[in-house]
Amino acid sequence: MHVPNKHGRKSRKGVSFFHAIFSSVMIFFLFSIIVSFTALPAAGDDKHDNNERLSIILIDGDEIYVRSGNYYTLLQDYQIHVKGANSEGNRVWIELRRDDVFLEDAIVGKGDTFVYSNNSTEILNLTVETIYGGASGVLVKFSPVYQYLDPKLPAPQTESISPENSSDNNSSVSPVSKNQAEGFDIPLFLLSIGAVLLMTGVFAGIYKKK
Repeated sequence: MHVPNKHGRKSRKGVSFFHAIFSSVMIFFLFSIIVSFTALPAAGDDKHDNNERLSIILIDGDEIYVRSGNYYTLLQDYQIHVKGANSEGNRVWIELRRDDVFLEDAIVGKGDTFVYSNNSTEILNLTVETIYGGASGVLVKFSPVYQYLDPKLPAPQTESISPENSSDNNSSVSPVSKNQAEGFDIPLFLLSIGAVLLMTGVFAGIYKKK
């Protein structure tokens, strides 16, 4: 009659327990990778949204006309003045003001671009397309004209950036996306822990039967 080897049985139990622990660690590792990759796209989207909020376009490629001695009022009370022209009528002196306060000026010709930035934030970008000469002075056509929101000033009440539209855009970002953007998703983490415990129990039960 064959007598069971108790030492061998204990050895197999030890090996089985080791396999159960090893399997549980591997499952936990896989779930950790899933959690990490789930958080990465959300973080990228959040960064993209921040960039969009920092570059809200007020004037998008429009054209404006300004006669010498006059000015054109842009949004947020910026004003572009045409102070005069040279004798040939091919270059003009323009000046940017806000609330009658001088900001910047330049001498530009046809095809030149005037850019104004405030603390490294671009506010105005306009190109001189044509300079029309006449007996009473010159008429300057600026095109395209781009103006971006100055975050330090009150936002103009226009349809494109009205408070209602801004609140709608903010509400489209779900709380789950915000949690994922921070790199931590509590429900998914708890789910992974539960799965690890479940699989540990399953493996332990299988090896115990063996």
